[in-house]
Amino acid sequence: MDVSRLWEEILELFFPPRCGVCDLLGEEAFCPACRAAVELLTPPYCVSCGRALMPSAGAEVLCGECRLTPPETAGARSVGLHSGVLRQAVLRMKFDRRRELIRPLGQLLAERVRLEASYPHPVPLDHVTAILPVPLHPRRRAWRGFDQAVLLSRVLSRAAGLSLWENVLVRVKNTPQQIGLSSEQRRQNVRHAFAVRRPHQDRIRGGDFLLVDDVYTTGATLQEAARTLNRAGAQRVYALTLTRTAPTWHLGSLVQLGDEEDGPPGI
Repeated sequence: MDVSRLWEEILELFFPPRCGVCDLLGEEAFCPACRAAVELLTPPYCVSCGRALMPSAGAEVLCGECRLTPPETAGARSVGLHSGVLRQAVLRMKFDRRRELIRPLGQLLAERVRLEASYPHPVPLDHVTAILPVPLHPRRRAWRGFDQAVLLSRVLSRAAGLSLWENVLVRVKNTPQQIGLSSEQRRQNVRHAFAVRRPHQDRIRGGDFLLVDDVYTTGATLQEAARTLNRAGAQRVYALTLTRTAPTWHLGSLVQLGDEEDGPPGI
């Protein structure tokens, strides 16, 4: 017997595989029951930023914020709202360091890319020059032990057949936590937080890019990352996340406060 396979069987004997969300014993990191319980974010949503709208809204609606201030992104989409099973999966991946969830969650991102063409006002998520992960600051990454946006982007890249450019967009400012800040304070908090690495600046000019992150809260971080790319000469910047903050009219908004916290103060 192969030694590596024998070692895997020994590990499984003492640490049998479990679903990373509900801890059900089984072979899959994201069990079929949890996968089936994921509530996908489907229209109506803002055709620009992807914000969930009331069910009575039309299919061609811009949210009030996008009407007043057009975003830096040419279009943003999410797999689902930050509630229920999908919220639990994201929290366990990040804070419990359940890295086995990276692959199934990355596959959900790839599925969302494939579904986009079937929705009203689709954005060309599958025809971009490259995927760019929204990076953590090195100190935050060292504390967590991994950068979830990078790992998710690797799965998405393989599953969707898209190029992935790592270490092109970098985080140069270790911003304080966003919890408790207003939308304007959040925007100020992340100002100048990103940069395009100097050797790669020419590669950005004229390209279309897909920013990937785990959670879209107010959009301040994603919009600042997009602003950095636009200033570097990108033609269009799109965004894709696993979850999107639930609106106040949705029950999920009652349990998501504080979910963006990445570690103890100062990290």
